[in-house]
Amino acid sequence: MMEIGSVAALVVLAAFLAVILRQTRPEQAMAVALAAGLGIMVLVLLQVAPVLDSLKELLGQANMPDEYGLVLFKALGVCLITQLASDACKDAGETALASKAELAGKAALLVLALPLFQKIGELAVSLINGTGGT
Repeated sequence: MMEIGSVAALVVLAAFLAVILRQTRPEQAMAVALAAGLGIMVLVLLQVAPVLDSLKELLGQANMPDEYGLVLFKALGVCLITQLASDACKDAGETALASKAELAGKAALLVLALPLFQKIGELAVSLINGTGGT
């Protein structure tokens, strides 16, 4: 397992290399930054995997439907991918595209959470009508 010091060193090294390359080969500088970002994201996900397993176990112990945990994990993935895309666009100097990537991520989260909102609404209606909930 890689520690935060190693990740930080890798980030600084990749940034230094990208700055040097940006002077003569800007397209390669962006490729270095993107590759480093993907690599670091993979390393972080490997570190977080045990935490995700623990969360899955806790959701199981709480007798919550698997659907809730699945939405949570999908939302985490959407957030990570959106952040990576946005940062890559910002590195390329395309702040307008970065904003569009962030907007798309927010919309994806809303779509992903819609079934949960529907269940909450159904529960609220059943409580108001006095029929109880499941």
